[in-house]
Amino acid sequence: MLNTRNIVSGLISAVALMAGVNAHAGSMPFMPRGGGMSAPMGFAELCRRDLATCGLPQSQLALMGLETPSVQPLTSSVGASPAHAFLGASAPSQDQAAELAPIVASEVAAPAAQSAVAVAAQPDVNASADQTPASATVSAWLARGEREQLKLLNQINQAVNRDVKKASDLDLYGQPEYWALPRMVDGKLYGDCEDYALEKRRQLIAAGVPESALSLAVAVTARGEGHAVLMISLKSGDWVLDNLTPWATPWEDLNYRWVERQVPGTALWTSAAA
Repeated sequence: MLNTRNIVSGLISAVALMAGVNAHAGSMPFMPRGGGMSAPMGFAELCRRDLATCGLPQSQLALMGLETPSVQPLTSSVGASPAHAFLGASAPSQDQAAELAPIVASEVAAPAAQSAVAVAAQPDVNASADQTPASATVSAWLARGEREQLKLLNQINQAVNRDVKKASDLDLYGQPEYWALPRMVDGKLYGDCEDYALEKRRQLIAAGVPESALSLAVAVTARGEGHAVLMISLKSGDWVLDNLTPWATPWEDLNYRWVERQVPGTALWTSAAA
């Protein structure tokens, strides 16, 4: 029987190799990957609490925490002091979570375990009719062309940035770190950086973007704040959807110190080698 740790190490090495092969000389349109890291604390807790929002099948939970825990920044960035103070904040109960169902809209289907770099390699859009639903989604997405893809990314990025008001986890839940979809308070949605990223992921998948192209990432901003964003791999490279930026932005163009990034569709995370 194969050792689980060896399988995980092999997957991480394969992804890192593909990322290196796809990087162009003189620039790195695809973020290079380093060694395996434990998932961010907030992401791991989210997946144990809410698989639908986490976006992973239950079988992936066994991969959480296999690597030696590392010192990771809390992803508490809101970019500015929130304008709203919440009294008696706490994590939502099961009954409260049920009331938030309209925000979730629908459960996220179990993601394909395909690497985002492989999506960027452009599989044949004229695949046969017996292709799987996941490959059909990839084909439909690639058939749009990058200009149309970026138009959709910018629309959703700006809509979520506009509709969700900034509030820290401490304000919303009374906890320093709590990953979740934006929380409804008095008819308005509130959240911090990772909440924006999770909502954008949900909306993009609903709009037909393949889950295998999407991944979460953690960085440290120029202000020294831990920050979470959504990343998407296109043919031209890795792009970032950020609650601090209105436009989809190539990862190299942001003044961030990148810490780690999710392997798309899995519980595995790797360091950013840049």
